[in-house]
Parts: sequence; C-alpha cells; structure tokens
Amino acid sequence: MVGIFWDCDGTIMDTERLYAYAWQTHLKQFGLNISEEEIRQFVGIDDRIVHSFYSDTVNLDDFDNTMLSLGKIIQESLNDKIIYNDAKALLKQIYDLDIKQACVSASPQGLLHKKLQEVEIENLFEYIIGGDMVKRNKPYPDIYNKAIENLQTTKNIIIEDSPTGIQSGKESNNYVLAVNRGIFSEDKLNQADLVVDQLSLGIINKILKTL
Repeated sequence: MVGIFWDCDGTIMDTERLYAYAWQTHLKQFGLNISEEEIRQFVGIDDRIVHSFYSDTVNLDDFDNTMLSLGKIIQESLNDKIIYNDAKALLKQIYDLDIKQACVSASPQGLLHKKLQEVEIENLFEYIIGGDMVKRNKPYPDIYNKAIENLQTTKNIIIEDSPTGIQSGKESNNYVLAVNRGIFSEDKLNQADLVVDQLSLGIINKILKTL
C-alpha cells in the first residue's frame, strides 16, 4: 500500500520566512532583535530547541505560551496565497487517486492544524502529526516512523524541503523527494534520493515504479 508523507513548512506552504518573522516579532517584545538569517538556522528544527536556545538569553514565557504567541502572529499572516501551487495541485491529485497521505511537521500539533485549516487542505490527510507528539522530533526518524505505522503503508514517499527533514526521512529508511524552494543550496539537499524544483504527479508515478 502506497503512502505519501508531506512536510508542511517550506514544502506545502511558504511559511519558512513567516516562521522567522514570528520569532523576530515575539523576541522583540523581550528586547532581543534577531535577523532572519539567524533564525533560519532553526528551520525544520523542533520548536522546543529554539525556545530553549533563546530562553538562555531572555526570560521567555514557558513553551506552551510562547507557541500560542507565535501561532497568533503566524495565523494573522496566513492566507490562501501562502500555499505553493504545485503542492496544492499534487495534494488534490493524490487524494483523488485514493492514495493515503499524511502531514508530518516539526511544528507543534495545534499550530499545524490551524495552518492546514486556514488554507483548507486539512481534509486531504488521513493522518496529521506535529513535532510535539514524539519525544524526538526531526532530524530523528521517530515522527515519520510513527506516521507510517499509523497508515500501515509499505511503499512510502517522503516529501521534504530542508536538510533536517531530509535526514529524518532517510533515517526512517524511506524514499525522500526534496523540493528546492530556494531556501537551501542544492548541496544541502543532496542527501535526498531526488531533488526537484517543482512537484508533479508525473514525478510521483516515476518514483513509485522504482519502489
């Protein structure tokens, strides 16, 4: 049985920069100014690690309250233009083919659901899991292992956009398709089995023939 496992931020939605903006805005309230380049080092990383890192510098609220604040900032900026057209089209095509899909994100579960609801694609997934639902988030394979176990699929394609996510997918011993969104250089994506500039059903079908 085939399963397609999607990362969210940067893969389905153009939210990597929005994520950086949310952290910048939140930390500014505590008198800390950071650059987008600085926060980019945390793309695809567990928010618990980011929170711990900046808590050593400023007196942040606890993790849950910080995530609520970030969620509000992100939600205020979300709209239907934030979703990548190629991802949206492929999601619907795969759904119409009755192939199982899961959304597997390093973001906290609550925030992940809000993002998927906002762009009206939540119903396209049979399973949704955020990084706070596993003890070890990406780059560890636990989150993909749990999603695959839930869907009970044997031929799996993981779609990612970041080195952290690619590592997580590869360590789960599954095929990883990376989409280059221009955030990372190609050499940082080359751990994936295949790197493309745009997603399409044709690419998925070609991969499935090799699995």
